[in-house]
Amino acid sequence: MNIRTAPRYLAILLSASILAGTLHRMAGQAVTKPGSRAGAEPEQVHDPLGRSTPQGTVLGFLQTAQSDKFKEAAEYLQLSKRERATEGEQLARELHVLLDSALVGRVGTISNQPNGSVQIGIPEDHERIGIFRVNGTETPVDLVHVSNPGGGEIWLFSSEVLARVPDLFRQMEGNDMEPELPGFLVSNQLFSTPLWRVIAFLLLIPVSFGLGWAMTRLLRAAVRAWSKQHHRSGLESVYDSLTAPVTLILTVLLHQVGIHFLGVPLLIRVYYQRAVWLIVVAGLAWLVFPLINVWGERARRRTLAGAAGHSDTIVFLAQRILKVAVVVIATLVMLSMLGINMAAAVAGLGIGSIAIAFAAQKTLENLLGGVSILSDQVIRVGELCRVGEDTGTVEDISLRSTRIRTLNRTELSVPNGKLANMTVENLTRGDKSLFRTKISLRYETSSAQLRWLLTETQNLLHNDSRVEAESARVRFVGFGETGLDIEINCHILTRAFAEFLAIREELLLRIMDIVAGAGIRFAFPSRVLYAGREEVSVKPQNHGADEMAHAARKKAG
Repeated sequence: MNIRTAPRYLAILLSASILAGTLHRMAGQAVTKPGSRAGAEPEQVHDPLGRSTPQGTVLGFLQTAQSDKFKEAAEYLQLSKRERATEGEQLARELHVLLDSALVGRVGTISNQPNGSVQIGIPEDHERIGIFRVNGTETPVDLVHVSNPGGGEIWLFSSEVLARVPDLFRQMEGNDMEPELPGFLVSNQLFSTPLWRVIAFLLLIPVSFGLGWAMTRLLRAAVRAWSKQHHRSGLESVYDSLTAPVTLILTVLLHQVGIHFLGVPLLIRVYYQRAVWLIVVAGLAWLVFPLINVWGERARRRTLAGAAGHSDTIVFLAQRILKVAVVVIATLVMLSMLGINMAAAVAGLGIGSIAIAFAAQKTLENLLGGVSILSDQVIRVGELCRVGEDTGTVEDISLRSTRIRTLNRTELSVPNGKLANMTVENLTRGDKSLFRTKISLRYETSSAQLRWLLTETQNLLHNDSRVEAESARVRFVGFGETGLDIEINCHILTRAFAEFLAIREELLLRIMDIVAGAGIRFAFPSRVLYAGREEVSVKPQNHGADEMAHAARKKAG
C-alpha cells in the first residue's frame, strides 16, 4: 500500500467500521424486549410540553414556573385530575421554591433519553435527579415514567416527592434571609431573579478570581521551594506556563461553589453550569497545550543530544497531531454538553462518511506523506536538499506541506503527498563533496607538456589534506572540437557547502597556475576556415573548323 492509495483504504475501513457498528446496534435493538431500558427506544409520540425525557420534564417545569405559570407547571406533576385542579398550582409554586433553594444535584447531567438512564438501586421507571436537603434531612427527588392519556409515555415529578413538598416548604420559610434585606433589593427583579442575587452573582466574579490567583501563587511558591530543594529547575518553568489556565479553572470552580450557596434559581444555574463547564473544558485544553510544548521541547533536546538526533522533526509533527487531537476532543465534549447527541451524529454518518473520506483524500495523502517523510528521515528542518530542479533549505514540515527556502530566497511549498513520491537529494547528509571539472587545452600543446601537466595536477590533489587521495583522478579523455580535453575528479573532505565552494575555488586557481607554468594555453571555442583557388582549364580554339562550318552554312543558304 503506497502513499496515494492509503487514504482510499482508510476511507473504506472507516466507513465499514461505522456501518458495522450501526448494523450491530440495529441487531441488538431487534433482539431486546420492547420494555427494557437497554433495548431499542420505541417510537415516541411528541409531547407538546417536552415531557418525553427526564431532562425535558425538569427544564420545562422550571421554565414554566419561572414565568409564574403555575397552572401549566402543574402538568409536570404526578397528580390526579382532582388534585391538579385543587392543589396543583400551590404544589407547583412550593416545588419551584424547593428546587431553587434546596436541591442538591447536577441538573445539567439529567438523562435526555426517552427511557432515562440506568441508576443502581433505582426502579427502571424512576429517574433520580438529586435530593432536597433541608435542616439536615435529605429527601430523594424522583421522576416517574407513566403513560400519557394523550398517547405515548411521559416523565412527571413522582407523587412520593409531592407528598413531602408542603412540609419541606414550611421548613424552608424559616430559613429565608430576604426579609432582612432592603425592600428594593428583593422586590426588583432581573431575569426573574431578585436584584440582590444578581448583584451577589456579579460580585462573586472578582472575589473568585482573587482567591484563584492567590491559590495559584501559593502553589507556585510551593513548587519553587520544592524544585530548589530537589534541584529540579525545569519544574518551575513548566508551572509558569500553566499559571494562566490554572487560574482560570480555579476562578470558575470557586465561582460555581459560591453560586451554590447563593441560592440562584435552578433554571439559571442549569444554563450557568453549562457555560461553566464549557469554560472548564476550554481551560483544560489550554492547560494541555503548554504541557505538549514542554514535552516537545524536552523530546527535541533528548533526540538532538543522543544518537537519534536526526529524528527531531518527528517531534514537531507529533506536537501538532496532539494539539489537533486535543482541539477535536474538546470540541466534541463541548458539543455534547450543549445537548448534541454525538453518538447519534457519528452513527448517522453512514454512507456519507465514505464521501467525506474521499473528499479529504488529498488531506489524508498529505498527512500520511508527512508521516512517511519524517519516519523515513528523508529530510529534516535546517537541511539543504534538492527537490526536482529546485535546491534550498528545509524550513518547516507541517501536516499538509513542506516549505523550502530556495537559493533564490523564495519560499517553495511542496505538498507532502507529492514530496513522498519525488526523488529528494539531501545535500547536507553527504559525507564528502564531489569536485568535478573539465578543462580544454589548445591543440598546439605537445605531448611532453601534457604529461607534465597531468603529473603536476595529480600531485596537487594527492598532497592536499582536504582532498581524498584515493578518489583523485586526472586523465586526458579525448580530442574535443576546440582542444584537448582533461577531466579532473576528486572528493573534498567536507560536508559544508560554503567550505566546499572555497576549497574548489582554491584548487581551480592552483590548476590555472600549473597550466601557465607549463607554457600551455587554454582552448576556446573557435573555427578554422581553409580557402584555396579553383583551377580553370581553357580549351584550344580550332579556327579551320570554324571557317569550314561557316562556308558550309553560306553554301546551303
